[in-house]
Amino acid sequence: MLTHGGAVVRLGRLRMLALSDVHGKEDIALKFIDWVKRESVSYDIVVAAGDIGNPQRPGSMCRILRALAEGLGKNVYYVKGNWDVENSCSDARVFDLDSTGPILFGDVMLVGHGRRAEPYEVPRGVRSVVLVTHYPPFSVLDKGKLIDSYKHSPHAGVPEVNYLVRLYKPVVHIFGHSHSFGGLDVEFNGVRYVNVARLDRLAKNGEPIGNYAIIDVSGSSVRVEWRFINGVWKKCSGCGRVVHIPDKWSLCRKCANKSELKVAKLSDVPDRLLFKLKDPLNGAVLLSSELSIPSTTIGDKAAYEDFLELMVLRKVKSYLQSDGFKVLDVSKEKVLEFYRTGDAGSLTPFSEYLFACKASESGERLCALMKVFSVDKRAHVLWKVVRDQNGSASMREYIVFDGRVLAEHPNLAEDLSRLGFIPLAYTLEAL
Repeated sequence: MLTHGGAVVRLGRLRMLALSDVHGKEDIALKFIDWVKRESVSYDIVVAAGDIGNPQRPGSMCRILRALAEGLGKNVYYVKGNWDVENSCSDARVFDLDSTGPILFGDVMLVGHGRRAEPYEVPRGVRSVVLVTHYPPFSVLDKGKLIDSYKHSPHAGVPEVNYLVRLYKPVVHIFGHSHSFGGLDVEFNGVRYVNVARLDRLAKNGEPIGNYAIIDVSGSSVRVEWRFINGVWKKCSGCGRVVHIPDKWSLCRKCANKSELKVAKLSDVPDRLLFKLKDPLNGAVLLSSELSIPSTTIGDKAAYEDFLELMVLRKVKSYLQSDGFKVLDVSKEKVLEFYRTGDAGSLTPFSEYLFACKASESGERLCALMKVFSVDKRAHVLWKVVRDQNGSASMREYIVFDGRVLAEHPNLAEDLSRLGFIPLAYTLEAL
């Protein structure tokens, strides 16, 4: 047996009660505590994967974490989410994993990253790693709202988390944030991903039906048991398994989301690529750098391409911002708003400009941009505002696109330059 902060844990095994996304709702937290105590479930520690508090309810994060520790009689280990703006809680049984660093329970290591992206070293002798973050990895159980996502993609996951998963190779990764995929787990390339969002889930009648998980780690073996506040054991009408779900439900979460839970192992994509950024007007190489892609943590080929786009854009922006001036990525919607001239109807969709832009009506500059987007849908318009020694400001407008399109459109860069844009072409070569 092993003790940490009063928590007695069996060596080589860790059994956790995991939750996230309470959003400061203390009444639901108290109902959850009462419910768990009545259920008489056994576990060693409580893991909270962020969004425990609410910025509009000062002190709610720490009050909830302390209530969990006191009411359940267990140590609580947590990471902060985007709703958690408080300082760390001062409590003997509540531990911020960003502050403690990795914690060893025998040969099982519990490690969390809430605000910290820099990884820790894994001590020798660790057999199993349990990783806790608030955000999902990009493309795994990370469906989100556009306001939460990167570049208006369907993903709310964070690429930095993918790199943490690749480094730690955890047997289980616990997270929240993506409410749509909360209450679901999936095994992918040796990692069990468990999205425990969200505890403050409500039924239509306002009854709490928040989901939580009992996660049992023993060596490389992981068992996940899903439960709900006010849930009952019943047979799922989809898969026929006896599951714990709200009384009004007939399908378990896995069956209800079956079509969206597919992941595919990527065997034909490179993990290392040589990235080059060039001036297409004279062929000069402006930047050459290696990209390392954590492909084993990416859900499918389309997500891999999205991930590459994010990494390319980061490289370009970092290069352009090296002189201290900031760069803004202009969305396609804003491209229409800022570059369209004349009285074109506001109901005209982006796709119509993409394929039938008329310079006489919408302006030559917009139509030039539409030509770029038509040959490279992942092209980007970047704005950079610079100031001279007198404080006078000027704007540079960059167009970043895949250099392969120049083979079929050799005059593209010259056309953009003539209209006042600065073209930048990039290439990616597998290493």
